[in-house]
Amino acid sequence: MLSSLSINEYAAKLASDEVPPGGGSTAAIYGLMATALLEMSIAYSLRSPKLVECSEALIAKQADLSRLHIELTILIDRDALALRGLLTVADMPETTAEKKQARAVALQKALKQAAEVPVETARSCLEVMEIGKAILNKVDKLVVSDMMAGVAAAHAGVVASLLSTAINLSEIEDETLVSALKGQIYLLQSAADELKAAVEGKVYSTMPFKVLRG
Repeated sequence: MLSSLSINEYAAKLASDEVPPGGGSTAAIYGLMATALLEMSIAYSLRSPKLVECSEALIAKQADLSRLHIELTILIDRDALALRGLLTVADMPETTAEKKQARAVALQKALKQAAEVPVETARSCLEVMEIGKAILNKVDKLVVSDMMAGVAAAHAGVVASLLSTAINLSEIEDETLVSALKGQIYLLQSAADELKAAVEGKVYSTMPFKVLRG
């Protein structure tokens, strides 16, 4: 299970010629780290007596983040399983007509799985970004940079996930599925970009973050 590895173990495995992990599992890790950063931002802010009026809203978002924390941890391994399944099918022999047909059917099923799991990761990462926007004006000013780092990581998770989906599209024969996945890619990418721009627009217009606008 990739999710049980230490940071160094995962990085070493990722850097090797052993697959998985790949971009899809790493996208889920981006999302998981983003979730944890937002969880920390809320936990820290709940200690502040100045933010008592925000506590109810923050606690509600804390519960959502707890769920996403679990979902993204699971997605690290789900993506790895999908990738491993695809590679296993690709190595199936085609020595007879029957085996060739069996491989073709199995390949389409594996490609579908490898394309759809990252979309789930992207949705979870997008939800993390939405929570980041929702708590922007409710967290302690000392953790705004951490919260922003979480939003940035979640955005990276969306992009990385959708890249993993996109690379499989040309091999999928189900045109209806391909069209649906392309639509999901467009919608998720657009929503993530809009959220990132909106949050950056608010944060980077204030000190000391104005420097990030150049």
